Amino acid sequence: MRQRLDGSAMPFEGMRIETLDGLAQRLPRRDTILCLGNGPSSEDPRLVNFEDPILFRVNWIWSERDWLNKPDLVLTGDPDLVALAKQPVVVFPTLEIGQPILRDHAERGHLPNSGYVFLSRFSPILADLSGPQIPTNGALMIALSVALRPTRIVIAGIDLYRHPQGKYPGAPDDSEGYTSQHSAEIDLALIDYALADFSGEVTILSENLRNALASHRD
Repeated sequence: MRQRLDGSAMPFEGMRIETLDGLAQRLPRRDTILCLGNGPSSEDPRLVNFEDPILFRVNWIWSERDWLNKPDLVLTGDPDLVALAKQPVVVFPTLEIGQPILRDHAERGHLPNSGYVFLSRFSPILADLSGPQIPTNGALMIALSVALRPTRIVIAGIDLYRHPQGKYPGAPDDSEGYTSQHSAEIDLALIDYALADFSGEVTILSENLRNALASHRD
């Protein structure tokens, strides 16, 4: 059993997924990965046309709404304790972000029974996570989806905080954008780089993201 940074044993360590192949084995075997951020386009009605995808979500705010709320994987850095009937695989950007959250959850009897990932420990690494600014979980979700090589990737809810309806569905007065840890340029650079390496079908239901990527490539 591995140990925490302070030397004590971690009761959840056997649940860790250490490779991309290992993660693929924990996920359903389907052709489409649906990547949903938390922007208003995450509730685009066209999403119901994509039957039975692998569902990736970001953080936990979506759990408050009755819409595509049974993900197979959640990429997060939030400490929230969310109990779902079907537990997703939980992906943390780095060990430093995820380990304290896991420790707190374990102390409260909430173990990541479907497995968990420290994305920075994958080899090859999907993004630079060592600097003062790192990609958002939404951008990392897309890079991870590309690395898993599905037949099709569908992206919605990555609105770059530019959607006219606001930051989140149902919150038109919330205009807060990127925090000091993230930037649109870093996100666009990673998303553009990842999608350029993807030979499958890509459907982007966020007009803001489509337009921003087109401008980034010019």
